[in-house]
Amino acid sequence: MAQIRAVVLRAAGINCDMETEYALELAGAKTERVHINRLIEEKTALDQYQIMVFPGGFSYGDDVAAGKILANQVVHHLYEPVQKFIDDGKLVLGICNGFQVLVKAGILPGLRKVQAQRTLRLRSGQAQR
Repeated sequence: MAQIRAVVLRAAGINCDMETEYALELAGAKTERVHINRLIEEKTALDQYQIMVFPGGFSYGDDVAAGKILANQVVHHLYEPVQKFIDDGKLVLGICNGFQVLVKAGILPGLRKVQAQRTLRLRSGQAQR
């Protein structure tokens, strides 16, 4: 059986990519940390992976809104390859800020048509819209 391959996306401000890579490797996946700009340059690179992770941290310092800048990069430069990845039934995981990216990019299943206008906030341990 072929080993599962995972990609952990990197961008400025992301700070748990190494821990995420380590966790995936402990689970048995061959894992690479790849900067989003590399995927933008080589869009077919996603084809070699079965798992894609948007890790936590404060991508781009969250200067605009949580996950908004990284989500814009996905929407404007990687939407088709990411959507193909999802349509192929591959696993996409968003951790903390990475989950915000999934919401803002409109690629979170079940909310695709309305989610780009949403931001999730935690108050008292509960997700808020």
